[in-house]
Amino acid sequence: MSNLKASSISSSIRQLGGEDFIIGEVVAERQVLLDATKFENFALLTGDKHPIHYSEEYAQSKGLRAPIAHGLLLTALTALGAMPVSDQLTDSMIAMLGVEARFVSPVYIGDLITVRMIATGIEHKSGNRCVVTFNVELLSENQDSCAKIIQHYLLKTSLKKESL
Repeated sequence: MSNLKASSISSSIRQLGGEDFIIGEVVAERQVLLDATKFENFALLTGDKHPIHYSEEYAQSKGLRAPIAHGLLLTALTALGAMPVSDQLTDSMIAMLGVEARFVSPVYIGDLITVRMIATGIEHKSGNRCVVTFNVELLSENQDSCAKIIQHYLLKTSLKKESL
């Protein structure tokens, strides 16, 4: 069905529970080049063909220097599963609970952005579960904020409790 395969859990990859995150800590960071292929693939997936995302002339007529990225494309780039820390959460991940997004400035076709994820909250629940909140910021090459995304995940609080 797909060339994508679930990550195999290796004993060499340290697994994390919610209690392992430190508030304020940068959990993961990656860079993404937003080239024309990413814009086109997103349009094929969603059916969103608005010219502000593809037409240089249209974008400039709206006061923009070039076509801009879809807000949902930017949000998708912040997915926990796309971040380097994902392999460490294979054993503790239960569910994504929600996402909020605020777009601060345009991201243009051809931009290289940095996706930075910071742990900002841990709310303990019953039964070895917790809600971990991450603030994810998209930064331009100049380190200016382009978007701020807040994500909430239900994780196992501790992986140690299961091994007792």
